[in-house]
Amino acid sequence: MKRLLPVALAGLLLASGPWYGAEARVGSCASNTTDVDGGGPDVVLGLPSYDLAGKPDAGALVVFSDVAAPGSDDPRNPVRRTLLTMDDIPGLTAQAGARFGAAVLLAPDYILGDDGDYCSELVVGAPGQTVDGRQGAGQVFRLRGSTSGAIRLSATWDEASLSGLGGAQAGAAFGSSLAGVNGGNVVVGAPGRDVDGVVDAGWVVSASLDGSRVAGRTTQTGSGDGAAEAGDRFGEVLRILPTCVGSFLVVGVPHEDVGPRSDAGAVVLVGPAGTQSLTHQSTPGAGDAAEVGDRYGAALDAYFTGTGSTRRGLVAIGVPGEDVGTAADAGTVSFASFPAPPQAVFSGLVGLPATLDQASPGVAGSVAAGDAYGTAVATGGFGPGPSLDLVTSSPREDVGTVGDAGLADTISLRDDGSADPGRPGAPWTQDSPGVPDRAEAGDLFGSDVAAVGLPQATDANLVVVTVPGEDVASVPDAGVAHLGAPPGDRSVLLVMPVYQVGAGLGMTVARVMPDSVFCGA
Repeated sequence: MKRLLPVALAGLLLASGPWYGAEARVGSCASNTTDVDGGGPDVVLGLPSYDLAGKPDAGALVVFSDVAAPGSDDPRNPVRRTLLTMDDIPGLTAQAGARFGAAVLLAPDYILGDDGDYCSELVVGAPGQTVDGRQGAGQVFRLRGSTSGAIRLSATWDEASLSGLGGAQAGAAFGSSLAGVNGGNVVVGAPGRDVDGVVDAGWVVSASLDGSRVAGRTTQTGSGDGAAEAGDRFGEVLRILPTCVGSFLVVGVPHEDVGPRSDAGAVVLVGPAGTQSLTHQSTPGAGDAAEVGDRYGAALDAYFTGTGSTRRGLVAIGVPGEDVGTAADAGTVSFASFPAPPQAVFSGLVGLPATLDQASPGVAGSVAAGDAYGTAVATGGFGPGPSLDLVTSSPREDVGTVGDAGLADTISLRDDGSADPGRPGAPWTQDSPGVPDRAEAGDLFGSDVAAVGLPQATDANLVVVTVPGEDVASVPDAGVAHLGAPPGDRSVLLVMPVYQVGAGLGMTVARVMPDSVFCGA
């Protein structure tokens, strides 16, 4: 869209060195579990499409500092906006095509090892990075924050330096996705990795925090649909749930072929002992049927829900390529579950009959071809009370007559994944009351959504929603994001400190690494 804002650095220049969009305000990180640079909680976005001079798609991060005042759970305009490329971090050098920021974790300091300043750390994927001359092999970096605002390199992971992986491989895209284990290892997806001669089968690597060793690697080990196949790209989507009996890893495999149906998609649950369980839309009880191009598992989030004997892990699964009636690629959200610990026996992932689309009661919008409902999903408590809520999106939703403006939707869920009719949800667009900006064609609002809990919050998590197609000051696809409580309450517009053509495309929200372990009820 077109907006009249001052253009930072003339809007079209490529930044050199860290770019700060406001006065620095730094201080102690002691009580701020998402604070990278001192002073208050931060939001971090990855811009993998950001260009440097002569280095297209080098990538960048943007740190939005102090997005809430001390003692407040109300979001506010950031005190500082800092754009960081690899060239701004001592020990790193930007590369063309590295796509630094394609995946980002934001980790409270005590999770990865307290270094005394309590500032949060970042784990950042650069899946296009060249390693040992192998283009697109990929790397991951552990970056320490500090109260001075300086970002320091702490560790580097890649498949050349980690023993037992056979070395770096061109196109492996190591670092395309990330998940974090509380007090343990970093889990990294390499969906382009060839496995035992199977091209782009993909795998997931668990590496020690200092980058010195491999703690484990996971490939698809089943038979039939669960076997490693060419083009599966296993590891493309990752979520993790740490528990007292070990961590449960959920892997989305949207390019999995189910029988002859290409890219129908599947989801794999990997238990604490490494046991795998696979489900897809044609699994008995799953509530739908696998079809060509559904891309079941293109988005994931997971949450423990229920009480007592009904306690279980609930997995929300985006299916943006699902046809609804005659509406091609309208999209849906499906659900699966697994028993919560301390179950003694791993009984696997079970597809649930609940399926949400835009014709479901209480769901915003209407079914239309190409909406891609389910492109992004986030579960958590986003309203008052202990309820479980789902935020999902249809970034190609038309808002009125405005094509592909995009919409995010908040839905209150029952424990089985069905919508709770007693707690109707609400749509969130850039035309919603109180939301800054307005919906315009091609904004793609909702391309990514993620929960961001402020440390002082007493009632609900906030959500960051990306708008990668937003035009800023006549700069196409510069991108913005919104921080607020669904459906846009107290929404704050997060604008990049430097506007660059196309930099918003592929924008991702840093996921906050889990800081608690579920031990059952």
